Amino acid sequence: MAVVRMLLSISVCVLAVLGEESCDTPARSAALLQSSVHRNEKSVEEPNVLSPAMLFGPGPMNRMRPGMGPHHMRPFMGAYPGMHRFPGHPGNVNLHANLQGRSESTYGSSYGGGSAGAELTPCQSASEWTPDKDFAGYCDTWGSGIMFTKETCAAEGCEYQWGYCYCKTEAGCTAVHATWHPYTCRMQWESQGPDNMEKIKEAAVDGTCEGKDVYGYQVKDMVSYPAAECCKDYPSTMCEKNVQPMNPCLNQADFLPDAYAYTSCDLSEVNPTKQQCEANPDCKEQWGWCDCKTKSACEALGGNFYGGTCQEELRWWSPGDHKGVKEALEKQTCQGVKGSYEGDIKYRVDWLGHSCCLSKKSICEELDSYSSHYSGMY
Repeated sequence: MAVVRMLLSISVCVLAVLGEESCDTPARSAALLQSSVHRNEKSVEEPNVLSPAMLFGPGPMNRMRPGMGPHHMRPFMGAYPGMHRFPGHPGNVNLHANLQGRSESTYGSSYGGGSAGAELTPCQSASEWTPDKDFAGYCDTWGSGIMFTKETCAAEGCEYQWGYCYCKTEAGCTAVHATWHPYTCRMQWESQGPDNMEKIKEAAVDGTCEGKDVYGYQVKDMVSYPAAECCKDYPSTMCEKNVQPMNPCLNQADFLPDAYAYTSCDLSEVNPTKQQCEANPDCKEQWGWCDCKTKSACEALGGNFYGGTCQEELRWWSPGDHKGVKEALEKQTCQGVKGSYEGDIKYRVDWLGHSCCLSKKSICEELDSYSSHYSGMY
């Protein structure tokens, strides 16, 4: 593992030199690695196509964990509009340091009428904007100078794996004497850059996002991700208004918001035998890894359990996905119905249907009478 990390760091440093970026510290190398993943992130139509972003994740909080096989990879649910850099990237430090305050925007708080104009937000209604929400803060334990052990990482919200102390909460981060870096909705919104923000302002003044783009990057996509995280009226946005929230089920009432859309049991530090693994009915060895479907079974073997609920996964849907499901319901077929980023809607709903709908099938599987390959994977 250490050798792999070293080789990755060397590769990233070579790329950094070519791109006139510096990587004179391990932390800088790690940041550049994350940044390169974002710069190369692409949306894909088929959910079984793996992109670099799927393999490494958008940042420390979502990276692929040790012991995960390919069956643990959740399908790509669309690009991260505006998230070309993860929050800890050094290129964002100056932006964060120069923010004029949490109540005032670097780009101006209004449009179309000076100080008396409306506030520029990605939301359909500015009153639903949550600028101070720390939605993507991260804990810098690498830069703390502390050599963590399982014992020194033992704080609520923190986990120790492979020499790394990972904390997902500010309280846990503080408890292990590391540094928490907040990343608020306003910070993300302003990380769009001047060109994008000017085009967004233009769309707001004109009252439409149609035909508005910066080198092919459409305004509706620029606002989709910040709206998903920071607007209480999402999936509606300043570009796509009055979008009805939908889910992947034919009968919308059959949606199971608290069920796990995907699970992962990391037993890499325990390495149980096949006999030990399959002694538990909720565990099975696949591709040489022991995988457990429930938290209790995973923890009984001494593993660390991870999972995303169905409601959490809907957060990654763009407005076009919600509109696609509604269109399919109206037409009573998914054939010819598109989701976001021009992909067929079936690629958005099929992988969630098996675990998030009472029928164990997606709306498309039921309407068009077929069985997706996901139904046999879990």
